[in-house]
Amino acid sequence: MTDAEFRAWLDEEVRESRMKPEERDDLIGQKHMFDLDFPPGDTPLRRDYRGRIVGYVANERRVEGEIHALLDGAKRDHPGRMVYFEPIGFDLF
Repeated sequence: MTDAEFRAWLDEEVRESRMKPEERDDLIGQKHMFDLDFPPGDTPLRRDYRGRIVGYVANERRVEGEIHALLDGAKRDHPGRMVYFEPIGFDLF
């Protein structure tokens, strides 16, 4: 999904009242941090975190080997904040 497609999807979520505007903005901010740290291509950070799930919540990077651990920790430490995450070097599904 391109950045434009991601933003369009989030805007639709807001229009359809499935997400609040501030949640959309929080998620876009977390994705921006991910994009700065993990640009496309074979980068040192991508090599370091290959096979892991990297997420951002409350401007903090979280790294786990399993999605539930990442989400549980993010919710515990930052309730109510949106979490942007991507698997590095593999597909979740």
